[in-house]
Amino acid sequence: MIISIIGGTDGLGKWFASFLKNRGYDVLVSGRDVIKGKEVEKELGVTYTNNNIDAAEKGDIVIISVPINVTESVIKEVAPHVKKGSLLMDITSIKERPAKLMAEFSKTGVFVLPTHPMFGPETPSLNRQVVILTPTEKEKTNPFFEKIKEFLEIEGAKVIVVSPKEHDKIMGVVQGLTHFVYISLGSTLKDLGIDIKESRNFASPIYELMINIIARIIGQNPYLYADIQMHNPQIKTIHETFIKNCENISEIVQNKDRDSFVENMKNSARHFGNETKRGLNCSNKAVYAISKETEKLIKSVGKEIGLKHIYSENVHYGILKEVYADNIVLKQNEKEVLLNISNVSLMEDKELEEWKIKNLEKYFVDISVLFKKDVDLNIILELLTHKFEIEVIDTYYGDKIDENDLSATFRISSYEKEDLKKLEETFNKIIENIGGKLRY
Repeated sequence: MIISIIGGTDGLGKWFASFLKNRGYDVLVSGRDVIKGKEVEKELGVTYTNNNIDAAEKGDIVIISVPINVTESVIKEVAPHVKKGSLLMDITSIKERPAKLMAEFSKTGVFVLPTHPMFGPETPSLNRQVVILTPTEKEKTNPFFEKIKEFLEIEGAKVIVVSPKEHDKIMGVVQGLTHFVYISLGSTLKDLGIDIKESRNFASPIYELMINIIARIIGQNPYLYADIQMHNPQIKTIHETFIKNCENISEIVQNKDRDSFVENMKNSARHFGNETKRGLNCSNKAVYAISKETEKLIKSVGKEIGLKHIYSENVHYGILKEVYADNIVLKQNEKEVLLNISNVSLMEDKELEEWKIKNLEKYFVDISVLFKKDVDLNIILELLTHKFEIEVIDTYYGDKIDENDLSATFRISSYEKEDLKKLEETFNKIIENIGGKLRY
C-alpha cells in the first residue's frame, strides 16, 4: 500500500510521513521546495516528488496536509486524480468546507474521510492523542472507515466521530475562542509593558499556568493560528459574544456594581455545574505536579537521575549538580549540561533502571569473603543491597579453607566504572565490621 502525503515535507504532514514509514508503509511525499523535499526523502527514507498530481495518482491513501488557506485549492487540484477504490483524507482543522469539496471533486468510488488530528508535530506518538473523524453517514459504511478507526485506536489514539458541521461548531470554541483569548492576553501584557520573567517572581500558581499557556500559544506558527481564526464560519459569532461579555463585565467593574459581578459569576458556575469541581481538581493537580517535581529535583541534588525530554523523549542521565530558577545542571561524566526544567520530566526509579539496562554498559568487581559456616547469607545480602547493587555469584566450603568457614563471592555492579574502587573500599569496611574476612 502506498500512502501519498500532499505537503508531507513539513509540519504535521512530515510527522505522519515518519510515523507511517516506521509502521512499514511505502510513503510518497510532495512539496513545493525541492531542496527540502530531497532532505526529507533522505532523512525519513520516503519518496519525494514536487508533483502533487503524480503523488495523488499513485496513492492508495492520499492525505492532504497543507495550510488551511490553500487547502481548498489543493483539494480541487488533486482530488480528481485520486484513483477509484482509494481513500482521500485531509488533516486541516476546518472540516465542513473541505469535506464538501473532496466529495465534489473526487471520482465515484473514492472514499472521503475528513480528519482532524488534535496535536502538533512535536508529539512523540499517537498514544493518548485525540483524532477526530468526520465522515458522512454514507461514508461510515465504507470498510476503509473501520480500518482507519481501528488503526488509530490500536496506536493508542482517542478517536471521536462527528459530522463536519458539528466539528466546526465545537472547534470554533475549543480552538477559536481559546486561541483568541490567550493571544489577546499576550497582546494586553505587551501593551501594559509587563516584564514577563520578572512577573513570575510575584506569580500565584494560576498566573504561572496562564503565562505558560499564553507562551505556548503565541510561540507557535502564527500563520496557522491566523487561518484557524479566519476560515471557520463560526468564529464571527464567537468573537462577538466574547467581546460583548468582556465589555459587560468591564462596565460592571467600572460602576462598582458588586451584586451584578457576583451574579454573573454565579450564573456561569451554574452553567458549568459539576465541571467547576472537576476544573478545580484538575488545576490543583497541575499546580501540584509543577511544584512537586521541582521539590523532588531539589531533594535529588547530588544523586543520580534521569531526565526525559518531553517532546523528543531523549534521556539525559547523570548526577544532579544544581537546580536554580528554571534550570537544571546535570553532570555527565566530566561535562556539565544545562537543561530547562520546563522541557524535561524526572524519570521514576523503575523507568530509569529499565533505560540504564537497555542503554548503558554495566561494570562489576567480584570479591570473595570468608564467614562462619552457619552464617545466613540472605540476611547479609539484605543488609548490603541497601548500599550496593550486589549479588552472590558463588559459595564454597571444603579444601583450602577452614572446615568451619564458608566462602561467598559477591559481585558489585555499577554503570560508572570509576566508582567501582570506592564501592569496593566501602564494601570491605562493612564486611570487616560484621565479622567477615576478605580472601586474597
